[in-house]
Amino acid sequence: KELKNKTLTFLSGLEGYHQTLKLLHWSATHHALHVLTDEMDEEILKVEDEIAECVMGLLDTKFGIGDLKTLLPEAKTLDGVLKEMKKDLIEYKGNVGDNPEVAGLNNILDEYMQNINKWNYLRTLV
Repeated sequence: KELKNKTLTFLSGLEGYHQTLKLLHWSATHHALHVLTDEMDEEILKVEDEIAECVMGLLDTKFGIGDLKTLLPEAKTLDGVLKEMKKDLIEYKGNVGDNPEVAGLNNILDEYMQNINKWNYLRTLV
């Protein structure tokens, strides 16, 4: 039950990143930032779905309508959003642990961290 609740909180945060990235995308003043935020948003939606399906399978449960609450990040800049993403991911990974049963989930989370680090580099090019 604790993993389910922690996951729903994490997914709610991803929903907030989705909304914030769309706003950054629409307000971008450079084409490179416009493209980067769009690519990031696509990946956020993908990782959100992968995490949800992995945890539902792991816990043999389903998430219901109303379980997700959009949690908007405090940051309003891409740099700040990336820092919050990393902080949230590190906290969630600590809740997941490293039991072999959650190896698949950790693989998804590790790939997400790889993307955050890549985006942190790419934002310096815009």
